[in-house]
Amino acid sequence: MLGAAIKKDLQLLLHDRRALAMLFVMPVAFIAVFGMFFKFGPDKGKPRPIAVWHAPGDARGAAVVANLTASNAFAPEMAASPEAVRARVVDEDVVAGLVIPADFAPGTQPVELVIDEGMSLQVRGPIEGSLRPLVIRAMLGLPPPRADEPVIVLSKTPPGIDAPLAHISAFQVTVPGNAVLFGFFIAMSVAISFTEERRSGTWRRSMAAPVARSTLLLSKLFPYALVGIGQIGFLFGIGALAFGMQVAGSVVGLVLLSITVVACATSLGLVFASFGRTEKQIAGIAPPVLLVMGMIGGCMFPRLAMPEFMQTAGLAMPHAWALDGYYALLVRPGTTVIDVLPQIGAVLGFAVVFAAIGLSRFKFER
Repeated sequence: MLGAAIKKDLQLLLHDRRALAMLFVMPVAFIAVFGMFFKFGPDKGKPRPIAVWHAPGDARGAAVVANLTASNAFAPEMAASPEAVRARVVDEDVVAGLVIPADFAPGTQPVELVIDEGMSLQVRGPIEGSLRPLVIRAMLGLPPPRADEPVIVLSKTPPGIDAPLAHISAFQVTVPGNAVLFGFFIAMSVAISFTEERRSGTWRRSMAAPVARSTLLLSKLFPYALVGIGQIGFLFGIGALAFGMQVAGSVVGLVLLSITVVACATSLGLVFASFGRTEKQIAGIAPPVLLVMGMIGGCMFPRLAMPEFMQTAGLAMPHAWALDGYYALLVRPGTTVIDVLPQIGAVLGFAVVFAAIGLSRFKFER
C-alpha cells in the first residue's frame, strides 16, 4: 500500500512538466545567466571606458591618461570639452569621466570626477577607489604603476579564517544560491499535491486504508523529498561539470546539508498545505513567500553586501544558514562536517519548526 502510494506520487510529479521545469530547468537558466554576467560580462577582463578632458598640451592631463591606460582597468576616451564629458555620463555612454582643469590646484581647483553620486555604493565605490589613486599619482608627478613595483598593501586572510580557493568563479556563489532558492519551491509542489488529492477524492480513499495517519502523511511527503534531493544533486552536478564549480571542503558535509535543506523545504510544504485549501490559494501564497524568503536569506544578493539590519534579519530564514554552510564547503578548503554543523543544525531546526506548525494545523478530514 505505502509503496504504491509513494510510486504513484512520484510518477505524478515526474509527469508534471511545469513542476519539473520550475525545479530543474529554471535554476540552471538562472545559474548560467547570473554566473556568466559576473564572470563573462562586458566589463570582465576588458578595460572600462572613461571619458577624459584636459587642456591641449597639459602635461599633467597627459600623465593622467597614461596612468589610466597603464592600469589596464580603464580605457580613457578623450572628449572635446568638459561639457562633453558630463554629457557622456548623463547619456550613460560611460560610467564616469574626468575633467582636468588647466589651473589645477589641490583644494581650490581639483580634478572633477564626473559620476552619478546616486549610483549604488557597491558600483560607485570600486570605480572611485580605482580612479582616485591613478589621478593622484599623475597630479603629483609620479610615474604610472609598474608590474614590478614594490608592494605597499598586501591582502592576506588573517589566522582563524581559512584561505579561500584560488581563482574562484562566480559559479561558486550562483550555484548554491539558486539551488537553495529553487530547492524550496518543492514546498509548493507538496502543497498543491494535497489540494489536488482532496479535490479528486484520492486522499479520502487513502485514509480508508488500514495504515496510521502518520505513515500515510510520510508516504505522501517522501516522494517529494526524493525529487528535492535529486534536484539539488542535479544542480550541483551541472555546476561542477558545466560551469567549473569546485567543492573545497567535505563532500559528506555537502550531502548532509543538502538533505537538511530538502527536509526543511518539504516541511514548509506541509505548512503551505495547512493554510491553502485550493490550488489557486497555494499559487497565491507560496511563490511570493518563497521569493521573499530567498531574497532576505541571500539567494539573490549576498547578505554580506546588505545593510547590517538586513544581514541580521536574513538569519531568520533557513536559506541564509544553508548558504553560509554551502559557501564554506565550496569556497574554503579543508571545511569539515564539524565546521558546518551549526548551519546543518539551524536548517534542521527550521525543518522541525515547520513540521510542527504544519502538523498542528493540518486537517486530515478536510
